[in-house]
Amino acid sequence: MADNVKRVHDYAKPTPVEDLSMDCTPLSDTPINSPLAKPSNAAILEAIERLGKKQDMFMEKLLQIERSVASNSTLISELAIKVDSVTDKTERAVVKTDELGVQVAAVIAENKHLWEKVDDLDAYKRRWNLKISGVPEEAGENVKMVAMDIFSRISPGLRDGLQTSIDVAHRIGQRDPDAFPRRIIVQFLSRTHRDRIWLDSKNSEVLRQKGIKITEDLTQRTREARNKLWPLVSQARREGKRAGFKGSFAIIDGKKITADNM
Repeated sequence: MADNVKRVHDYAKPTPVEDLSMDCTPLSDTPINSPLAKPSNAAILEAIERLGKKQDMFMEKLLQIERSVASNSTLISELAIKVDSVTDKTERAVVKTDELGVQVAAVIAENKHLWEKVDDLDAYKRRWNLKISGVPEEAGENVKMVAMDIFSRISPGLRDGLQTSIDVAHRIGQRDPDAFPRRIIVQFLSRTHRDRIWLDSKNSEVLRQKGIKITEDLTQRTREARNKLWPLVSQARREGKRAGFKGSFAIIDGKKITADNM
């Protein structure tokens, strides 16, 4: 029994311990940072001076910006005044332009009215005239006698009074031997004789045989108006209606038609 107990507790025997101190490498000492050196008073003053300079520069820039803003504000104010002045002048110019427009329109209307009056007076004066086309031209001819001879053939009943009823007769324009004979314009003293010859010439066989044509002496305005109205007059005549011209307007079956109505 005692032997058994002894065997069980053999682990409790003393075990020799080797000296391991010689085999272990000692750890190095951990370095310790030295404490920061305190800045000197001179360094602190230098830093303060640098900060002060930066503040001064910043303030100077702020002042420059302030001055620039003030200057821009002044310029903007001056510009606004100029814009207001220009706007006012423009508005006054527009009013003046409108007034001038009204005046110009009135002058144009008055000028047109006066021009029409002058044209009417010219047209009235021309009612004493007749033009003759297609009469051969000879050197040294007596144009008045040539016209009287033609008129006496158209209206034989007026033969004896033609000498006193015709004021002047002459060719129109410069003579050109290579061109057609110049037209003859005749101015009458008697409107009655002139109108009679004009009516007789429309159905004159003598004129057709000789290739001579007699026309009224019309103003340019009247000619242009008649040219514009001619298609209406021609169509009306083909339809058997009474159609003709009186001055610058047409008359179709008693109805007056002007070129402005077209």
